[in-house]
Amino acid sequence: MRDIILHGDVYACLDQLEDNSIAVAITSPPYWKQRDYGFDGQIGQENTPEEYIGRLVVVFSKLRQKMREDGVFFLNVGDKYLHRRYGKSHLLQIPYRLAYHMIKDGWYLEDVIIWYKPNHMPSSVKDRFTNTYEPVFVFAKSKNNIYKKDSNNVVKIPLQQTPWRHTAVFPEKLVEEMLNRINLNDGDLILDPFAGTGTVAVVVKKIRSGLVPKRIFSIMIEKGDHFIDIIKKRVGITDIKKVGDVPYEWKPVQEKKLPKDIEPKEILTDKHGEVFIADTSDEFLSALKGITTEKFKDFHREDALYFFGVKNWTILDLYYIHSIYYEGYVLRNMLVVSNGKKWYPIFMFAKDSTRTEYKFYLDRVRIRSKTKENRNWWNEDFIGAKVRDISGKKTKEGRIVKIIERYKDGFPKIVVVKWDGYASIEFVLHPEEDEFIMEGLIFKCPICGHKLEEPYDPAGKNICPSCGNALWTNIKTVPTIEEPKEITEVIVKLENINYNVGEVIKIEEFEEIRKKTKSKFIELERINWGASPGARKLMLGEYFTKMRLYRVDQPTIAQYLTILRKHKGLSIQDIINKLPKSYKHTVGHWFRKDFGGSVPIPEDIPLLKEIFGVENNLLNVLERTALKFQTVKTSIKGKNPGDFIEELTDIDLIHYLKKLYIPPQKYTKLIMLKERG
Repeated sequence: MRDIILHGDVYACLDQLEDNSIAVAITSPPYWKQRDYGFDGQIGQENTPEEYIGRLVVVFSKLRQKMREDGVFFLNVGDKYLHRRYGKSHLLQIPYRLAYHMIKDGWYLEDVIIWYKPNHMPSSVKDRFTNTYEPVFVFAKSKNNIYKKDSNNVVKIPLQQTPWRHTAVFPEKLVEEMLNRINLNDGDLILDPFAGTGTVAVVVKKIRSGLVPKRIFSIMIEKGDHFIDIIKKRVGITDIKKVGDVPYEWKPVQEKKLPKDIEPKEILTDKHGEVFIADTSDEFLSALKGITTEKFKDFHREDALYFFGVKNWTILDLYYIHSIYYEGYVLRNMLVVSNGKKWYPIFMFAKDSTRTEYKFYLDRVRIRSKTKENRNWWNEDFIGAKVRDISGKKTKEGRIVKIIERYKDGFPKIVVVKWDGYASIEFVLHPEEDEFIMEGLIFKCPICGHKLEEPYDPAGKNICPSCGNALWTNIKTVPTIEEPKEITEVIVKLENINYNVGEVIKIEEFEEIRKKTKSKFIELERINWGASPGARKLMLGEYFTKMRLYRVDQPTIAQYLTILRKHKGLSIQDIINKLPKSYKHTVGHWFRKDFGGSVPIPEDIPLLKEIFGVENNLLNVLERTALKFQTVKTSIKGKNPGDFIEELTDIDLIHYLKKLYIPPQKYTKLIMLKERG
């Protein structure tokens, strides 16, 4: 007996094996729509997830014929987001839907192991958690099998670097972990039907020559010529059999929605979102049924965010969650909560709104580095640092030529930026506080002065909770705005020297107000910026972007502009006629309250002030800009949180999740209450 490679299509190669011959199968098939391996008929390029799942069910049904009665099958499958032009992408739950249909086809599900990857790929997404884990399903042909049930179904194994052109290689330690959970005997056959680079064969060979050797052998099935060559080099397998294709039939699976006989449990505690963790599957499915009711949908805001979990879960919970898509929701994450040995899921989802984004305050939960880089900003020279202006119609580039004021820790606070032919004074957001400042506007009821948790709800009733008056109906009911103290202080300071943040300064005027400095780059004439200290920052991936200072939702701005327009008795066409011709195809989008809407850029605001004849503070704040520090290094605020959560008590977990969606005013109260215990 020896290791062999079957070179061909997986179904045809499985057909070559003897029935009831395989002790253990370990594999990770191509993920749906993730990679193109360059040959016709490959699995993973089906048109729909249902076709992909249906095809794998047929392939694995053939595999089950080849397994021994006590055989065990380890299956690792990754997930995929369904991307659309408008709205949010939806997590498809492919692994768990596949598992559900495999069980229906006759497999026994023994376990679901969570493989957490400590060195997972970083992510720049800001509206969900970074993916850090994948499931490994443990299937068996019968209830009496050779799988050793382990109390630990969470494993932490880093991704393995390889020299091969393949980014989805199984770590050897993961395969070792799987085989350690099996009662292996001499003569056992270990199969990988999607062999890739042959990691399973490598581990089998190690076990065969280990301190306590087992005479086990591998069968590798692979269609790609490139991977066949890699397996031969890695393992030294010489027995290679070419197998011709065999036609086989498969069809898309038919998915189910939540059963109609489930009694809905409505969770109605906070219009901004909910955190609900059920103890049992029945309780969870009842709560899931509750989100389909009109009462639940009407109670919550359009931008609400939900976290529903279940501690004692079943595969039905992991399967039926996909059906929320048909009820007007999108699944954004399946979080895994672990105590180190066991785990349970918490699903993060939101309304499938085409009008507004859900609230997700990422900076509140960023993971601080344990070895935080304490940079001494006083020792860093920012003269010559690159600035990209993305606040206007066209991107412009400039350089910092003077620092007027610094924060207490030495980071630049007010700077002069030289652009092409002019200069401007700019306010710089501190990298540890920028998100809080940008979200820091306080909206107040214009009638009673009550602080509003949210400025405007495009799909709900905008009523002041204090005085009960309707808001956002006309010019008199538009909420007033209070800016953060840090910003108003800067504005007053600059006004005292007759300059506003973002205001253009003529070169000769700048020369009059500039203060003495030791920097050789103070002069504004053309110089070699490539030799400046700031240029070295650019080489390290650090620069500044000029952008709108405050984040105000597009529907809020659209509603305000609509009120101004109606107050002046103007139509959208009237406004278009008052603006330059270049605005012809832009203005209409300012008044839309959906994903087709857009926001006037800061340089548009003076034109709107002139048209509407107002100096309103909302228009003023929309005109403000600031510089934000950008870096390719791990953010100074910390890295994006992953979807694997551990070492949190139930109370701390609830606080952690609520921080992600509650509005700024409510968040401050939550932190104060938590600090008081």
